[in-house]
Amino acid sequence: MAISSFHTHIIGANRPVGKCLTRLLAEQNFMYKGVSLESRERQGLQSSGRPVYVLTPSVYNPEDFQHLEFWIDQARSEDAAIVLLSSMAVIEATNGTLVDETWHVFSDTQVAQHLLAIEELVRQNPQHLILRAGQVFSLMNDDFATRLLTAIRHEQILTVDMKRHIAPTPADDVAEVMLAMFKQASCADHLWGTYHFSGVEPVSSYAFAEALLSEARQYENLGAAELHSQEGGQVPYIWTPLSDNTLLFHSFGIKPKAWRKGLSRLIRQYYRVDMADSSVSV
Repeated sequence: MAISSFHTHIIGANRPVGKCLTRLLAEQNFMYKGVSLESRERQGLQSSGRPVYVLTPSVYNPEDFQHLEFWIDQARSEDAAIVLLSSMAVIEATNGTLVDETWHVFSDTQVAQHLLAIEELVRQNPQHLILRAGQVFSLMNDDFATRLLTAIRHEQILTVDMKRHIAPTPADDVAEVMLAMFKQASCADHLWGTYHFSGVEPVSSYAFAEALLSEARQYENLGAAELHSQEGGQVPYIWTPLSDNTLLFHSFGIKPKAWRKGLSRLIRQYYRVDMADSSVSV
């Protein structure tokens, strides 16, 4: 069944990946409806096609998790497919280890336990996709990139960890991958399941901060800012292990995505929005 025969409900359309996904669907003229996770609006059946519920919580908004069970129940009542954005944060792994979908050592953090419980609920639905994403950033919420930029502005001298590796993953790349996944899975039942995805080229937090500062300096005077590298310096407060993306790439024909291009794109978008907001007269 082609995606055009689906009516897509983006649950979490006010979250970074949800925002990116609604934009993609609009650009490609697909039928969709976006609501916030805390909404309790019953979506109802659409005569135009079978519903698919895409749940896009953010690990940086932990209150999102309490709303997911409602939407999973709603999807089941409509015999809808479910697509869940999860996180590599559910995994317990050592620094630098590439983790594939057969890995079964899980983190005991509160975020991980919430997401694992939600994953199990989603798996009870015959047609489901779960995407465990890496170190997602967007500059739209309280993610690592946002925290770094805020710290650079206010502290000027910032010490960032240079040992523990992360896989920066742009939110709009995650949205593109999710769309590609449920487009194809709707036509091939063997594709339903759990997959891992993150941006290519794992780096230290310090290297990511360097790239972020270099991009931001094109739009903002940050000449006094200094970055120092040190083991034990600033790292993402929700750290995600590195993912082996082989299964995802081979199953869906998705090409590796370079996070540096995504960083440049999202920084440009961030400053355009920021400048537009500041130019509005009051």
